[in-house]
Amino acid sequence: MTRVAVIGAGPSGLAVSRELAVKGYQIDVFDSLPYAGGFMLVGVPAFRLPRAAIEMDVQLIERLGVRFHYNTTVGVDVAFDDLQRDYDAIALTAGAMNAIELDIPGSDLEGVQYGVDFMKRANLGEPLTVGSDVVVIGGGYTAMDCSRTSLRHGAERVSIVYRRTRSELVVDDEELGETEHEGVRMEFLASPVEILGEDGKVAGVKFIRNRLGEPDASGRRSPVPIEGSEFVIPAQTVIPAVSQATDLTFLWVESTFEVSHGRVKVDPATYATNVRGVFACGDFVTGPTTLIEAAGNGKKAAYAIDRYLAGRTDVTVSANVKVTSSWRHEMPEFYDVLPRQHIPMVQAAARMSSTDPEANFNTPVELGYDATAAVAESTRCLMCNYNIWFDPFRCVLCGACADVCPEGVIHMVDINQLKSEGLLPEIEEAYGWENGAAMILDEERCIRCALCVKRCPFDAITMERFELQEVSSDGRLYKESYRDAQLAGTAGVAGGSR
Repeated sequence: MTRVAVIGAGPSGLAVSRELAVKGYQIDVFDSLPYAGGFMLVGVPAFRLPRAAIEMDVQLIERLGVRFHYNTTVGVDVAFDDLQRDYDAIALTAGAMNAIELDIPGSDLEGVQYGVDFMKRANLGEPLTVGSDVVVIGGGYTAMDCSRTSLRHGAERVSIVYRRTRSELVVDDEELGETEHEGVRMEFLASPVEILGEDGKVAGVKFIRNRLGEPDASGRRSPVPIEGSEFVIPAQTVIPAVSQATDLTFLWVESTFEVSHGRVKVDPATYATNVRGVFACGDFVTGPTTLIEAAGNGKKAAYAIDRYLAGRTDVTVSANVKVTSSWRHEMPEFYDVLPRQHIPMVQAAARMSSTDPEANFNTPVELGYDATAAVAESTRCLMCNYNIWFDPFRCVLCGACADVCPEGVIHMVDINQLKSEGLLPEIEEAYGWENGAAMILDEERCIRCALCVKRCPFDAITMERFELQEVSSDGRLYKESYRDAQLAGTAGVAGGSR
Protein backbone atom coordinates (compact mmCIF):
# COMPACT_ATOMS: atom_id res chain seq x y z
CA MET A 1 0.00 0.00 0.00
CA THR A 2 1.21 3.51 -0.84
CA ARG A 3 2.21 5.35 2.33
CA VAL A 4 2.16 9.06 3.14
CA ALA A 5 3.70 10.74 6.19
CA VAL A 6 2.01 13.88 7.50
CA ILE A 7 4.08 16.06 9.84
CA GLY A 8 1.68 18.03 12.02
CA ALA A 9 -1.84 17.20 13.22
CA GLY A 10 -3.34 20.67 12.97
CA PRO A 11 -6.21 21.77 10.69
CA SER A 12 -4.26 21.35 7.45
CA GLY A 13 -2.68 18.07 8.57
CA LEU A 14 -6.05 16.60 9.51
CA ALA A 15 -7.52 17.71 6.17
CA VAL A 16 -4.66 16.14 4.21
CA SER A 17 -4.96 12.91 6.22
CA ARG A 18 -8.68 12.56 5.74
CA GLU A 19 -8.70 13.23 1.99
CA LEU A 20 -5.84 10.83 1.28
CA ALA A 21 -7.24 8.14 3.59
CA VAL A 22 -10.52 8.25 1.68
CA LYS A 23 -8.51 7.62 -1.51
CA GLY A 24 -7.04 4.47 0.03
CA TYR A 25 -3.57 5.58 1.13
CA GLN A 26 -1.96 4.52 4.41
CA ILE A 27 -1.46 7.70 6.42
CA ASP A 28 0.82 8.18 9.40
CA VAL A 29 0.59 11.51 11.24
CA PHE A 30 3.48 12.66 13.45
CA ASP A 31 3.01 15.40 16.03
CA SER A 32 5.08 16.56 18.98
CA LEU A 33 1.96 17.29 21.03
CA PRO A 34 0.19 14.64 23.14
CA TYR A 35 -3.06 15.17 21.20
CA ALA A 36 -4.20 16.04 17.68
CA GLY A 37 -5.54 19.44 16.78
CA GLY A 38 -2.44 21.60 16.43
CA PHE A 39 -3.20 25.26 16.91
CA MET A 40 -6.90 24.46 17.31
CA LEU A 41 -5.92 22.62 20.47
CA VAL A 42 -3.08 24.67 21.93
CA GLY A 43 -3.75 28.09 20.43
CA VAL A 44 -7.51 28.53 20.81
CA PRO A 45 -8.79 28.48 24.41
CA ALA A 46 -11.24 25.79 25.49
CA PHE A 47 -13.88 28.38 26.40
CA ARG A 48 -14.01 29.36 22.70
CA LEU A 49 -13.55 25.95 21.05
CA PRO A 50 -14.76 22.96 23.12
CA ARG A 51 -12.28 20.09 23.07
CA ALA A 52 -15.06 17.60 22.36
CA ALA A 53 -15.49 19.12 18.90
CA ILE A 54 -11.82 18.55 18.06
CA GLU A 55 -11.83 15.02 19.47
CA MET A 56 -14.89 14.09 17.41
CA ASP A 57 -13.16 15.12 14.16
CA VAL A 58 -10.00 13.22 15.09
CA GLN A 59 -11.95 10.07 15.93
CA LEU A 60 -13.73 10.20 12.57
CA ILE A 61 -10.36 10.41 10.81
CA GLU A 62 -8.96 7.54 12.89
CA ARG A 63 -11.87 5.38 11.73
CA LEU A 64 -10.57 5.80 8.19
CA GLY A 65 -7.39 3.99 9.22
CA VAL A 66 -5.16 7.01 9.83
CA ARG A 67 -2.51 6.34 12.49
CA PHE A 68 -1.44 9.14 14.84
CA HIS A 69 1.97 9.18 16.48
CA TYR A 70 1.83 11.64 19.37
CA ASN A 71 4.73 12.99 21.44
CA THR A 72 6.89 12.39 18.40
CA THR A 73 9.14 15.21 17.24
CA VAL A 74 10.49 14.85 13.74
CA GLY A 75 14.20 15.50 13.82
CA VAL A 76 14.47 14.18 17.39
CA ASP A 77 12.40 11.03 17.81
CA VAL A 78 12.33 10.18 14.12
CA ALA A 79 14.71 11.46 11.45
CA PHE A 80 13.35 13.30 8.44
CA ASP A 81 15.52 11.27 6.07
CA ASP A 82 14.01 8.08 7.52
CA LEU A 83 10.56 9.36 6.58
CA GLN A 84 11.80 10.12 3.08
CA ARG A 85 13.09 6.56 2.80
CA ASP A 86 10.03 4.80 4.23
CA TYR A 87 7.19 6.84 2.70
CA ASP A 88 6.16 7.56 -0.86
CA ALA A 89 5.29 11.20 -0.07
CA ILE A 90 5.55 13.61 2.85
CA ALA A 91 3.22 16.48 3.71
CA LEU A 92 4.67 19.26 5.86
CA THR A 93 1.79 20.72 7.87
CA ALA A 94 3.61 21.80 11.02
CA GLY A 95 1.93 25.20 11.23
CA ALA A 96 3.40 28.45 12.52
CA MET A 97 3.84 27.78 16.22
CA ASN A 98 6.97 29.79 17.05
CA ALA A 99 6.54 33.16 18.71
CA ILE A 100 8.29 36.17 17.21
CA GLU A 101 10.42 37.65 19.95
CA LEU A 102 10.03 41.19 21.21
CA ASP A 103 13.23 43.10 20.44
CA ILE A 104 13.26 45.66 23.26
CA PRO A 105 15.25 45.95 26.52
CA GLY A 106 13.92 43.75 29.32
CA SER A 107 12.38 41.09 27.11
CA ASP A 108 14.41 38.44 28.97
CA LEU A 109 12.99 39.30 32.42
CA GLU A 110 11.10 36.72 34.46
CA GLY A 111 7.40 37.24 33.83
CA VAL A 112 7.62 37.66 30.05
CA GLN A 113 5.56 34.87 28.46
CA TYR A 114 5.02 34.82 24.72
CA GLY A 115 1.42 34.44 23.59
CA VAL A 116 1.78 31.14 21.72
CA ASP A 117 3.63 29.51 24.62
CA PHE A 118 1.23 31.01 27.16
CA MET A 119 -1.82 29.57 25.40
CA LYS A 120 -0.08 26.22 24.90
CA ARG A 121 0.52 25.84 28.64
CA ALA A 122 -3.04 26.90 29.43
CA ASN A 123 -4.58 24.48 26.93
CA LEU A 124 -2.44 21.54 28.04
CA GLY A 125 -3.33 22.14 31.68
CA GLU A 126 0.20 23.01 32.74
CA PRO A 127 0.79 25.29 35.76
CA LEU A 128 0.23 28.91 34.77
CA THR A 129 1.07 31.86 36.98
CA VAL A 130 0.04 35.43 36.25
CA GLY A 131 0.28 38.48 38.47
CA SER A 132 -2.54 40.83 39.39
CA ASP A 133 -1.52 43.15 36.52
CA VAL A 134 -1.07 41.71 33.03
CA VAL A 135 -0.10 43.57 29.86
CA VAL A 136 -0.69 41.92 26.48
CA ILE A 137 1.09 43.42 23.47
CA GLY A 138 -0.62 42.88 20.11
CA GLY A 139 -3.97 43.22 18.39
CA GLY A 140 -4.83 39.80 16.96
CA TYR A 141 -6.87 36.83 18.13
CA THR A 142 -3.98 35.44 20.16
CA ALA A 143 -3.78 38.72 22.09
CA MET A 144 -7.51 38.57 22.84
CA ASP A 145 -7.27 34.93 23.92
CA CYS A 146 -4.28 35.60 26.17
CA SER A 147 -6.03 38.49 27.89
CA ARG A 148 -9.20 36.52 28.58
CA THR A 149 -7.20 33.48 29.72
CA SER A 150 -5.27 35.70 32.15
CA LEU A 151 -8.53 36.78 33.76
CA ARG A 152 -9.54 33.16 34.21
CA HIS A 153 -6.23 32.45 35.95
CA GLY A 154 -6.61 35.18 38.53
CA ALA A 155 -5.42 38.43 36.97
CA GLU A 156 -7.23 41.47 38.33
CA ARG A 157 -6.28 44.05 35.71
CA VAL A 158 -5.50 43.15 32.10
CA SER A 159 -4.55 45.62 29.37
CA ILE A 160 -4.13 45.01 25.65
CA VAL A 161 -1.82 47.56 24.05
CA TYR A 162 -1.93 47.92 20.27
CA ARG A 163 0.23 50.22 18.16
CA ARG A 164 -2.53 51.23 15.75
CA THR A 165 -6.18 52.27 16.22
CA ARG A 166 -9.29 50.21 16.91
CA SER A 167 -10.24 50.26 13.22
CA GLU A 168 -6.95 48.56 12.28
CA LEU A 169 -7.50 45.57 14.57
CA VAL A 170 -7.63 42.27 12.69
CA VAL A 171 -10.19 40.67 15.04
CA ASP A 172 -13.93 40.79 14.46
CA ASP A 173 -16.24 43.05 16.43
CA GLU A 174 -17.78 40.16 18.37
CA GLU A 175 -14.42 38.96 19.66
CA LEU A 176 -13.35 42.47 20.62
CA GLY A 177 -16.69 43.15 22.26
CA GLU A 178 -16.57 40.01 24.40
CA THR A 179 -12.98 40.78 25.42
CA GLU A 180 -13.95 44.25 26.61
CA HIS A 181 -17.15 42.92 28.18
CA GLU A 182 -15.08 40.66 30.42
CA GLY A 183 -13.13 43.64 31.69
CA VAL A 184 -10.01 43.86 29.51
CA ARG A 185 -8.82 47.44 28.97
CA MET A 186 -7.76 48.45 25.46
CA GLU A 187 -4.94 50.94 24.88
CA PHE A 188 -4.48 52.08 21.28
CA LEU A 189 -1.75 53.95 19.42
CA ALA A 190 1.07 52.88 21.73
CA SER A 191 4.24 50.83 21.16
CA PRO A 192 6.46 49.17 23.78
CA VAL A 193 9.83 50.80 24.38
CA GLU A 194 11.16 48.83 27.35
CA ILE A 195 10.06 46.19 29.83
CA LEU A 196 10.91 47.48 33.29
CA GLY A 197 12.09 45.13 36.02
CA GLU A 198 12.96 44.82 39.69
CA ASP A 199 15.20 42.04 40.99
CA GLY A 200 15.09 40.31 37.60
CA LYS A 201 11.28 40.25 37.48
CA VAL A 202 8.82 42.26 35.40
CA ALA A 203 7.53 45.40 37.11
CA GLY A 204 5.96 47.29 34.22
CA VAL A 205 6.17 48.27 30.57
CA LYS A 206 7.19 51.64 29.18
CA PHE A 207 5.25 52.66 26.07
CA ILE A 208 5.36 55.60 23.68
CA ARG A 209 2.31 57.15 22.03
CA ASN A 210 1.94 56.89 18.25
CA ARG A 211 0.28 58.78 15.47
CA LEU A 212 -0.60 57.19 12.14
CA GLY A 213 1.67 57.99 9.21
CA GLU A 214 1.77 56.74 5.63
CA PRO A 215 0.44 53.26 4.69
CA ASP A 216 2.92 50.38 4.86
CA ALA A 217 3.15 47.23 2.71
CA SER A 218 -0.03 45.82 4.32
CA GLY A 219 -2.00 48.90 3.26
CA ARG A 220 -2.47 50.07 6.83
CA ARG A 221 -1.07 53.37 8.05
CA SER A 222 2.24 52.97 9.87
CA PRO A 223 2.47 54.05 13.51
CA VAL A 224 4.91 56.93 14.07
CA PRO A 225 6.20 57.53 17.64
CA ILE A 226 5.42 60.89 19.27
CA GLU A 227 8.52 62.21 20.99
CA GLY A 228 8.13 62.83 24.73
CA SER A 229 4.88 60.86 25.09
CA GLU A 230 6.24 57.90 27.08
CA PHE A 231 4.12 56.35 29.84
CA VAL A 232 4.29 53.25 32.05
CA ILE A 233 1.73 50.52 32.76
CA PRO A 234 2.48 48.42 35.89
CA ALA A 235 2.64 44.67 35.28
CA GLN A 236 3.88 41.44 36.81
CA THR A 237 3.25 39.52 33.59
CA VAL A 238 3.89 40.70 30.02
CA ILE A 239 2.55 38.65 27.11
CA PRO A 240 3.87 39.64 23.65
CA ALA A 241 1.48 38.32 21.02
CA VAL A 242 2.53 40.14 17.88
CA SER A 243 2.94 37.28 15.37
CA GLN A 244 4.09 33.72 14.79
CA ALA A 245 6.70 32.01 12.63
CA THR A 246 7.37 28.52 11.30
CA ASP A 247 10.00 26.16 12.73
CA LEU A 248 12.23 24.66 10.03
CA THR A 249 14.84 23.12 12.31
CA PHE A 250 13.40 19.60 12.00
CA LEU A 251 14.31 19.56 8.32
CA TRP A 252 17.79 18.07 8.33
CA VAL A 253 18.09 18.98 4.69
CA GLU A 254 16.89 22.51 5.40
CA SER A 255 19.62 23.97 3.25
CA THR A 256 18.26 22.13 0.19
CA PHE A 257 14.73 23.50 0.59
CA GLU A 258 13.91 26.78 -1.06
CA VAL A 259 12.94 29.15 1.76
CA SER A 260 11.43 32.63 1.54
CA HIS A 261 10.72 34.89 4.52
CA GLY A 262 11.34 32.00 6.88
CA ARG A 263 8.84 29.69 5.19
CA VAL A 264 9.27 26.83 2.73
CA LYS A 265 8.42 27.80 -0.84
CA VAL A 266 5.98 25.65 -2.77
CA ASP A 267 4.51 25.56 -6.24
CA PRO A 268 1.11 27.28 -5.73
CA ALA A 269 -0.57 24.88 -8.15
CA THR A 270 0.82 21.60 -6.78
CA TYR A 271 1.95 22.47 -3.20
CA ALA A 272 5.20 20.68 -4.05
CA THR A 273 8.49 21.87 -2.60
CA ASN A 274 11.69 21.70 -4.60
CA VAL A 275 12.51 18.40 -2.81
CA ARG A 276 10.96 15.48 -4.69
CA GLY A 277 8.02 13.86 -2.93
CA VAL A 278 7.77 16.52 -0.24
CA PHE A 279 4.74 18.82 -0.15
CA ALA A 280 3.79 21.62 2.23
CA CYS A 281 0.62 23.53 3.04
CA GLY A 282 -1.30 25.44 5.70
CA ASP A 283 0.26 27.99 8.03
CA PHE A 284 3.62 26.30 7.48
CA VAL A 285 3.60 27.91 4.03
CA THR A 286 1.29 30.91 4.34
CA GLY A 287 2.01 32.06 7.87
CA PRO A 288 -0.81 32.48 10.43
CA THR A 289 -4.31 32.31 8.90
CA THR A 290 -7.72 31.13 10.06
CA LEU A 291 -8.50 27.51 10.91
CA ILE A 292 -10.84 27.15 7.93
CA GLU A 293 -8.24 28.57 5.51
CA ALA A 294 -5.63 26.12 6.79
CA ALA A 295 -8.06 23.19 6.42
CA GLY A 296 -9.03 24.24 2.89
CA ASN A 297 -5.36 24.58 2.00
CA GLY A 298 -4.75 21.04 3.25
CA LYS A 299 -7.64 19.65 1.24
CA LYS A 300 -6.27 21.05 -2.01
CA ALA A 301 -2.77 19.84 -1.14
CA ALA A 302 -4.16 16.32 -0.66
CA TYR A 303 -5.57 16.42 -4.19
CA ALA A 304 -2.13 17.41 -5.49
CA ILE A 305 -0.40 14.61 -3.55
CA ASP A 306 -2.91 12.12 -4.90
CA ARG A 307 -2.16 13.25 -8.47
CA TYR A 308 1.59 12.97 -7.83
CA LEU A 309 1.33 9.43 -6.45
CA ALA A 310 -0.98 8.34 -9.25
CA GLY A 311 1.40 9.70 -11.86
CA ARG A 312 -0.98 12.35 -13.13
CA THR A 313 0.69 15.67 -13.80
CA ASP A 314 -1.40 17.68 -16.26
CA VAL A 315 -4.65 18.70 -14.61
CA THR A 316 -6.84 21.52 -15.82
CA VAL A 317 -9.51 23.34 -13.86
CA SER A 318 -12.51 24.50 -15.85
CA ALA A 319 -15.27 26.83 -14.72
CA ASN A 320 -18.86 25.72 -15.13
CA VAL A 321 -20.97 28.87 -14.90
CA LYS A 322 -24.75 28.81 -14.89
CA VAL A 323 -26.85 31.98 -15.01
CA THR A 324 -30.63 31.68 -14.71
CA SER A 325 -32.79 34.71 -15.57
CA SER A 326 -36.25 35.25 -14.12
CA TRP A 327 -38.90 37.96 -13.86
CA ARG A 328 -40.28 36.24 -10.74
CA HIS A 329 -38.34 36.45 -7.51
CA GLU A 330 -39.55 36.35 -3.92
CA MET A 331 -37.52 36.70 -0.77
CA PRO A 332 -38.48 35.02 2.54
CA GLU A 333 -41.06 36.89 4.58
CA PHE A 334 -39.64 39.52 6.98
CA TYR A 335 -36.09 38.98 5.70
CA ASP A 336 -35.46 42.73 5.53
CA VAL A 337 -36.85 43.64 8.97
CA LEU A 338 -35.60 40.81 11.16
CA PRO A 339 -32.82 42.05 13.48
CA ARG A 340 -29.49 40.32 13.61
CA GLN A 341 -29.59 37.29 15.89
CA HIS A 342 -26.62 37.58 18.22
CA ILE A 343 -25.18 34.31 19.44
CA PRO A 344 -26.32 33.72 23.05
CA MET A 345 -23.49 34.07 25.54
CA VAL A 346 -23.01 32.97 29.12
CA GLN A 347 -23.29 35.90 31.51
CA ALA A 348 -19.89 37.44 32.33
CA ALA A 349 -20.20 36.64 36.04
CA ALA A 350 -20.88 32.96 35.32
CA ARG A 351 -17.86 32.58 33.04
CA MET A 352 -15.38 32.90 35.90
CA SER A 353 -17.46 31.90 38.89
CA SER A 354 -15.14 29.16 40.15
CA THR A 355 -12.01 29.51 42.27
CA ASP A 356 -10.47 26.82 40.06
CA PRO A 357 -8.80 28.41 36.99
CA GLU A 358 -9.12 25.15 35.08
CA ALA A 359 -12.90 25.14 35.55
CA ASN A 360 -13.15 28.76 34.40
CA PHE A 361 -10.95 28.04 31.38
CA ASN A 362 -13.15 25.14 30.27
CA THR A 363 -16.50 26.90 30.76
CA PRO A 364 -17.88 27.60 27.25
CA VAL A 365 -18.77 31.22 26.53
CA GLU A 366 -20.90 30.78 23.40
CA LEU A 367 -24.11 28.81 23.86
CA GLY A 368 -24.98 28.69 20.15
CA TYR A 369 -28.26 29.28 18.38
CA ASP A 370 -31.39 27.33 19.13
CA ALA A 371 -33.46 26.21 16.12
CA THR A 372 -35.68 29.31 16.10
CA ALA A 373 -32.78 31.77 16.20
CA ALA A 374 -30.85 29.80 13.57
CA VAL A 375 -33.80 29.93 11.15
CA ALA A 376 -34.34 33.64 11.88
CA GLU A 377 -30.69 34.45 11.20
CA SER A 378 -30.58 32.41 7.99
CA THR A 379 -33.77 34.14 6.81
CA ARG A 380 -31.85 37.43 6.79
CA CYS A 381 -29.60 36.17 3.97
CA LEU A 382 -29.63 38.63 1.04
CA MET A 383 -28.78 35.88 -1.46
CA CYS A 384 -25.84 37.62 -3.08
CA ASN A 385 -25.79 35.02 -5.86
CA TYR A 386 -28.79 36.92 -7.27
CA ASN A 387 -28.19 40.17 -9.11
CA ILE A 388 -30.27 42.63 -11.10
CA TRP A 389 -29.76 42.80 -14.85
CA PHE A 390 -30.95 45.66 -17.07
CA ASP A 391 -31.75 44.82 -20.69
CA PRO A 392 -30.69 47.92 -22.66
CA PHE A 393 -32.83 46.91 -25.65
CA ARG A 394 -36.03 46.87 -23.57
CA CYS A 395 -35.35 49.77 -21.19
CA VAL A 396 -37.11 53.06 -22.11
CA LEU A 397 -35.45 55.09 -19.30
CA CYS A 398 -38.75 55.75 -17.54
CA GLY A 399 -37.07 55.74 -14.11
CA ALA A 400 -39.80 53.70 -12.45
CA CYS A 401 -37.26 51.28 -11.00
CA ALA A 402 -35.32 54.10 -9.33
CA ASP A 403 -38.56 55.53 -7.89
CA VAL A 404 -39.68 52.24 -6.33
CA CYS A 405 -36.30 51.15 -4.90
CA PRO A 406 -36.59 51.25 -1.06
CA GLU A 407 -32.82 51.49 -0.55
CA GLY A 408 -32.13 54.13 -3.19
CA VAL A 409 -29.49 52.03 -4.93
CA ILE A 410 -30.71 52.55 -8.52
CA HIS A 411 -29.81 55.80 -10.27
CA MET A 412 -30.48 57.09 -13.77
CA VAL A 413 -27.57 59.32 -14.79
CA ASP A 414 -26.85 61.44 -17.86
CA ILE A 415 -24.47 59.33 -19.89
CA ASN A 416 -22.22 62.29 -20.66
CA GLN A 417 -21.48 62.67 -16.95
CA LEU A 418 -20.08 59.14 -16.69
CA LYS A 419 -16.34 59.55 -16.91
CA SER A 420 -13.53 58.33 -14.71
CA GLU A 421 -10.01 59.10 -15.87
CA GLY A 422 -11.30 58.82 -19.41
CA LEU A 423 -14.22 57.55 -21.42
CA LEU A 424 -15.78 54.29 -20.26
CA PRO A 425 -15.29 51.72 -23.07
CA GLU A 426 -18.53 49.91 -22.16
CA ILE A 427 -20.63 52.89 -23.28
CA GLU A 428 -18.22 54.57 -25.67
CA GLU A 429 -20.66 54.53 -28.57
CA ALA A 430 -23.32 56.35 -26.56
CA TYR A 431 -21.26 59.41 -25.63
CA GLY A 432 -22.58 62.59 -27.20
CA TRP A 433 -26.18 61.35 -27.36
CA GLU A 434 -28.21 64.07 -25.65
CA ASN A 435 -30.99 61.68 -24.67
CA GLY A 436 -28.64 58.99 -23.43
CA ALA A 437 -28.76 57.81 -19.84
CA ALA A 438 -27.22 54.99 -17.86
CA MET A 439 -28.77 52.91 -15.09
CA ILE A 440 -26.37 52.55 -12.16
CA LEU A 441 -26.91 49.94 -9.46
CA ASP A 442 -25.07 49.61 -6.15
CA GLU A 443 -25.07 45.81 -5.81
CA GLU A 444 -23.52 45.86 -2.33
CA ARG A 445 -26.48 47.80 -0.90
CA CYS A 446 -29.16 46.01 -2.95
CA ILE A 447 -31.44 43.85 -0.75
CA ARG A 448 -32.78 41.73 -3.65
CA CYS A 449 -36.41 42.72 -2.93
CA ALA A 450 -37.14 42.60 -6.70
CA LEU A 451 -39.55 45.54 -6.53
CA CYS A 452 -37.76 47.02 -9.55
CA VAL A 453 -38.34 43.79 -11.47
CA LYS A 454 -42.06 43.87 -10.67
CA ARG A 455 -42.40 47.60 -11.35
CA CYS A 456 -40.73 47.70 -14.77
CA PRO A 457 -43.51 48.11 -17.38
CA PHE A 458 -41.44 46.60 -20.19
CA ASP A 459 -39.85 43.60 -18.42
CA ALA A 460 -36.42 45.16 -18.95
CA ILE A 461 -35.17 44.04 -15.54
CA THR A 462 -34.55 40.44 -14.52
CA MET A 463 -33.05 38.69 -11.51
CA GLU A 464 -30.00 36.67 -12.52
CA ARG A 465 -29.12 33.64 -10.40
CA PHE A 466 -25.41 32.94 -10.64
CA GLU A 467 -23.91 29.52 -9.93
CA LEU A 468 -20.29 28.47 -10.34
CA GLN A 469 -18.42 25.21 -10.12
CA GLU A 470 -14.69 24.85 -10.74
CA VAL A 471 -14.00 21.19 -11.45
CA SER A 472 -10.62 19.71 -12.30
CA SER A 473 -10.13 17.14 -15.03
CA ASP A 474 -9.58 14.46 -12.38
CA GLY A 475 -13.05 15.04 -10.97
CA ARG A 476 -12.15 17.20 -7.97
CA LEU A 477 -14.45 20.09 -7.03
CA TYR A 478 -12.14 23.04 -6.35
CA LYS A 479 -14.69 25.77 -5.79
CA GLU A 480 -18.45 26.03 -5.64
CA SER A 481 -20.48 29.19 -5.36
CA TYR A 482 -23.40 29.57 -2.99
CA ARG A 483 -26.33 27.53 -4.20
CA ASP A 484 -29.73 28.03 -2.62
CA ALA A 485 -30.62 24.33 -2.72
CA GLN A 486 -31.99 24.44 0.83
CA LEU A 487 -34.81 26.67 -0.45
CA ALA A 488 -35.44 24.77 -3.65
CA GLY A 489 -38.41 22.89 -2.29
CA THR A 490 -40.15 25.90 -0.76
CA ALA A 491 -42.82 27.39 -2.98
CA GLY A 492 -42.72 31.17 -3.23
CA VAL A 493 -39.14 31.37 -2.05
CA ALA A 494 -36.16 32.16 -4.28
CA GLY A 495 -35.14 28.95 -5.96
CA GLY A 496 -38.45 27.24 -5.22
CA SER A 497 -41.33 26.35 -7.48
CA ARG A 498 -43.92 28.98 -8.43
